[in-house]
Amino acid sequence: MKIENADFGEYTGSTAGQAQEERWVYEGIGYNATDGIFYIGKQEAKTLEFVPFALRQCKEVTDAAGLTHRYPIKTRRAEMAEGDVTNRVQVVGLVGDVLHIFGARSWTARAAWLNPRGGEWHDDRFAVGIWYRLQDYIKQVKAEKGMTTAPFCYRLKLAAGQSIELSSAANSKQKSRGCPILAESLAFVGAAAARANEQLYIDEMINEWAAEWTKAAAVEPPTPASNGNAPAPAAGLAVTDDEDIPF
Repeated sequence: MKIENADFGEYTGSTAGQAQEERWVYEGIGYNATDGIFYIGKQEAKTLEFVPFALRQCKEVTDAAGLTHRYPIKTRRAEMAEGDVTNRVQVVGLVGDVLHIFGARSWTARAAWLNPRGGEWHDDRFAVGIWYRLQDYIKQVKAEKGMTTAPFCYRLKLAAGQSIELSSAANSKQKSRGCPILAESLAFVGAAAARANEQLYIDEMINEWAAEWTKAAAVEPPTPASNGNAPAPAAGLAVTDDEDIPF
């Protein structure tokens, strides 16, 4: 086939009509709470510098036929399909200059991002969720400087804390320990980087990525290579991904 015109001029491209599975395919970040290790793709690290762009969460139920049903996080149990419920959290953001998805199924990872400020579901063993503390700082900047910022304006330095007991009322028979994720510091990325991150957020349509989990859907079971989670744990490692906690 002859190409008659390859001069795109000022045209910057479009994702309209692009298959959904071709969008938002980013390298995964996971966390092994037992050993306190981050997985960045296939690389292991004790600390993680991460610029968060957006967070989404949902509940998933796998029915008897093996079909996975996804529901908005506040969906009541009676409104979902029969089967075991798994809570999921994903945070998309930059490691270096490349977008990744931090996948959180385990209690430890979910609590790191979304442990409530208080109330029935607050877990005293964990700090208030990183996402809430980041939102609080954004409000503080707005109040003190009159400036509107966004999560992609800030770089987090995350590290593993000291191992704690993880058994709970939700899973009292499972005795396990894990290292909570600590947010050691937060820093403004700089004006130029903030502007570049804002444009990347727009170009990648991250708002649509976040909104995707606000609607109920039936989805194929995720594969380890594409779901933004850590590799399957080695034999003998405790897995705490089934506690019935609504975050």
